[in-house]
Amino acid sequence: MTRLSSSYLALPLLVALGACSSTFEDRYHAALPVEQRLPIEVTTEVTAVNVATDQRGRLTPQSQSEVAGLLQSYKSNGSGVLQIQVANGGRAAAQAEGEIRDLAAIYGIPRGNVRVTGMPADAGGATVRVAYARHVASVPACENPDWSENLAMTWDNTTYPNFGCAMQKNMAAMAANPRDLLEARPMDPAGSTTRRDTIMDKYEKGEATTSNRNQGDSGKISDTQSGTGKN
Repeated sequence: MTRLSSSYLALPLLVALGACSSTFEDRYHAALPVEQRLPIEVTTEVTAVNVATDQRGRLTPQSQSEVAGLLQSYKSNGSGVLQIQVANGGRAAAQAEGEIRDLAAIYGIPRGNVRVTGMPADAGGATVRVAYARHVASVPACENPDWSENLAMTWDNTTYPNFGCAMQKNMAAMAANPRDLLEARPMDPAGSTTRRDTIMDKYEKGEATTSNRNQGDSGKISDTQSGTGKN
């Protein structure tokens, strides 16, 4: 008769219990909504363009196009001030600064949002630079995908670690202005409240809310006949 040691009989049970206890945190994390497992984070980064000028400090045609593109981007998702960074003073720097300010005014950027600052003279060989901070939406938890789990053998029948990354990344990419993910935009000024109060007062009294019409407001075409018609 063959005898089995009790230690061999207990081994499968210990393995099962160990597996359950070790994966409890993973199961809990997998059960969380995708917004909590893979949150979208909004950070700021600096967008800048080096401005090429001629000897008199005037912007080259290519620089005008590049600055115009940056100003349009600032209008869409810019945050804070628009900086005109100048490496050195003089008439040339003043000329470039003035042209950039004029372009900013054309694009409807308030003068109070434009600020002139200095920058090191050896900053990439540029003498004038336009920069601003913009919001960027990303999903850091999806930057390094985790494919360590065998999707063909999931004992707990839970979702894999990367489940939801595609949706969250698409949501972050579709935000026209990532700042909207942080706070709502301010409301537009309210319209005329006098007319609204008049309409609401009539509505509460059960009266018609439309304006009174006279005979001239009927819109009926005149019955006048042409001169060729018979009497």
